[in-house]
Amino acid sequence: MSRRNLIALAVGSAVLAAPAASSAAMAYITTPRDTKVQGQVMVASDDGSGARAVASGEFAAISPDGTKVAYHDYGNFSQPPAPKIGVVDIATGQRALLTGLECVGELIWAPNSQLIACQTQSSNAKGYLGGNGLGLVSVPASLAGVVSLEVETWIPARGNGVDRSVSFSPDSASIAFAWRRHSQDEGATSVYVAPVATPSARRRVLPRATSPVWGAPGIAASRQGRVRSEVTLEGKRFSTINVVPTQIWTVQPDGTGARRVTGFRWRAQGFSAGLIPAAWSPAGTHIAGTVGEISCQAAQAGVANISVSTGRVQLPMKRTSVSPVAYSADGQRILVNDGCKGRQAKIEVVNVNGSARRTLVANAGVASVSTGWNG
Repeated sequence: MSRRNLIALAVGSAVLAAPAASSAAMAYITTPRDTKVQGQVMVASDDGSGARAVASGEFAAISPDGTKVAYHDYGNFSQPPAPKIGVVDIATGQRALLTGLECVGELIWAPNSQLIACQTQSSNAKGYLGGNGLGLVSVPASLAGVVSLEVETWIPARGNGVDRSVSFSPDSASIAFAWRRHSQDEGATSVYVAPVATPSARRRVLPRATSPVWGAPGIAASRQGRVRSEVTLEGKRFSTINVVPTQIWTVQPDGTGARRVTGFRWRAQGFSAGLIPAAWSPAGTHIAGTVGEISCQAAQAGVANISVSTGRVQLPMKRTSVSPVAYSADGQRILVNDGCKGRQAKIEVVNVNGSARRTLVANAGVASVSTGWNG
């Protein structure tokens, strides 16, 4: 073998032996055309480059520090489901399964990357994507030697309705959540805040509201109201009155300073919703959200970039099925999930003024990003 070939072989071996990156900027799920096949949990750099699989699963939630990913694993969809939830260390590949209470739906990391919140279910809610309780799981810095992580009760799942939207305070010491008892407020939730250590000390900070998003300036949420919507079912058109999110409000964690931010006019179509917040900009001057119905069947939603000071709503993306995920670290771009599994899903980024829309990752969705993402 020639010296040149030996050098090439040595270089190739070094590349194969190179350790995996210790952290990532984003995580997402691949979307096979066959909806009966589970996707791959991928991690990548800011712009989607350097992607690699760390697990098979659905849903992906990367920790804010970019070192771990939590995900649902449904196994073979053609078999009776036996879902598991795992947390994998991006650098080492070590993983632990969540035990104790069953988590459903979205997995929400605390900013310190040491806690995960999730919805839990009572026995009469089994089989649904939503839950009626809330659980917390502590995640150590290292998963070495850790086989399982226990999900413990934070709000019991009995006669309650915890909305999917949950948000930790910037210091990870408190949680904002939308919650109700089934007998209250005609089905509308209210936003509450409670210390992580003492959930019973919850305080209602904004009545008839949902989808809290906590940032440095305070908590953004969507007030709920009765809205007449036009619905077409089986070729017949009729009107219906629904309690849905309408306009964005902000409030301080102690319940003071509640203020309506937007007065946006929108036309309710289908089982539609108004403005729903998704993320604060890094400077705290804007809120990213959706307006309209996010639907796989119809492109009726838009991505909103909302000025907190003026209430102005810009729509950098219109008539689409996207949902915003986060602002870039410099506050100039918004990352969005576009489409649904098996339907040309992709991860896109758009400037806050609507220009330079581009695809970061094709055939993928359910994206989440670390704190420093700047793609």
